[in-house]
Amino acid sequence: MSAPDLHAPLLRVAQRWMPRILTQVCRDPTSPLFGCADRNWWHYKIRDFPSIILQQAGYALHEAARLPQWHDQREALEAIAAASARFWNARAQKHYAFEEYYPWEQGYPPLAFATLAVAKLADQGVVAVEDLRDGLRIAARQLRTRFEAQAGNQQVAGLAALAWIDKLLPQDADPAAFAQVKARTLDLQHAEGWFWEYDGPDLGYLAVTIDCLWDLYDATGDADYRDAIARALGFMAAFPAAAPNGVGQHNSRNTDYLVPYGIIRSAIEGTEPERADAARVAQWAFASADREDHTYAATDDRYICHYIGHSVMRALALLEGRAALAFDAAAPAPRMFDGSGHYLADGLIVSPRKGGILTISGPSGEASDFGWIVGRDETQYVSHWWSADWSIEPVDGGIAVAGRMFSHREKLSNPFQHIVLRCLAFVLGKRLIPILKRVLIFKRGGQSEPVLNRKITHRDGSVEITDRIEGLRTTDRLLRAPRASKRHVASADSYHPQDLAPIRGFALSEERSATPDAITIVTRITPC
Repeated sequence: MSAPDLHAPLLRVAQRWMPRILTQVCRDPTSPLFGCADRNWWHYKIRDFPSIILQQAGYALHEAARLPQWHDQREALEAIAAASARFWNARAQKHYAFEEYYPWEQGYPPLAFATLAVAKLADQGVVAVEDLRDGLRIAARQLRTRFEAQAGNQQVAGLAALAWIDKLLPQDADPAAFAQVKARTLDLQHAEGWFWEYDGPDLGYLAVTIDCLWDLYDATGDADYRDAIARALGFMAAFPAAAPNGVGQHNSRNTDYLVPYGIIRSAIEGTEPERADAARVAQWAFASADREDHTYAATDDRYICHYIGHSVMRALALLEGRAALAFDAAAPAPRMFDGSGHYLADGLIVSPRKGGILTISGPSGEASDFGWIVGRDETQYVSHWWSADWSIEPVDGGIAVAGRMFSHREKLSNPFQHIVLRCLAFVLGKRLIPILKRVLIFKRGGQSEPVLNRKITHRDGSVEITDRIEGLRTTDRLLRAPRASKRHVASADSYHPQDLAPIRGFALSEERSATPDAITIVTRITPC
């Protein structure tokens, strides 16, 4: 049995983050902007709207005020938390409210997450329900009629927000509408336990989903949400042995971090095997949370305010004075997830739905291969792209992946584009969002892109990768892909040690043979 302490490293993270959270929030009680958590708007004046999703910072301050480390500042912290909720209420009543990235956005994530945070502040008596009534009613109408099928964590958060509003304003509740949204939301969970996130599973967002499923259970007492939590943790628990240093780019949305609250609560309150699964995941993800190479060291202020911060504070309250969480440390057998496409073995993770990217870990270190980029004029063709279009086939000792690479051009921001964006947003509101997602996030392979055929075999702590890229031109530029994915996902692209050194403690060798329109590359990655 293995049971390192989780409270101490998470507390050190929280102590580093608290000044950063407070810096983001307007703390001047004489200012009309008191409680606003968007420093770029209230202080620097470089944004022309406040990103309302950041109001979750107030909930983080409230959760911190419950901990012994900030007990002496509790009254002041609660006052700022209440002000953050009132600021949210004022913004929620504006035209095309719930802005995150641009004015008049009517975005679903700020609607779901910020509403959930302020509703819980009202439930816990930090702010009067009457001070938020108008904003909560506006949010509830949208949460009953809008549905986010592409990002399961956002939809679960939205359902949790609606559950808490119905509890706070029972006279306005619509049980039939809630039941309909609940059924559609739980249908987003795959049979393997993960929720859909941009065409596949993402453990970072699955951890957020687990937090929000616990919020749903607390608001409703409905055991269906506990069942969903247990299935999600069963999926997550398969990954620690395969990727001891984290999953990161093997997620559908490239998310490096996990949030602790729901996972740790399941490790404490769950029944077997949920409790054991949760303890395994918690120690994998948070036992080294205070180290400089942990994802929390590179988390930016936006994501500390937007959800991660208050999940850490809530987890600390659970861990206060509690013994360490133990679990059986035996490594699971290698397996293939047919739904997600992941191939997992002890110290090896392969993601065929991302063009066969892989990470191998061992006593000597860690090494990753992120596929290839073909440069052609101003266009790049990349294999590191999550898609169901990749074909996957088991082979002796490994797996084979084939498909067309994905064309990509960098989108550069400029004043003209932002003027157009604001004009369109003012006219279209939330109808603009699917258009932007198609441009920035969702792509499909065409008929002119180069074709990648990749075969991966592994044995004795080493891997061999045979790549054949067809459809090349003599002027094409071929290079190994860096860690960064070209897919636009806001929570991604925090610094990671593999940005600078994708191979540590392993040696890479390659052999190449080429024809005019194709190249074959055999890559071997072996421990040093």
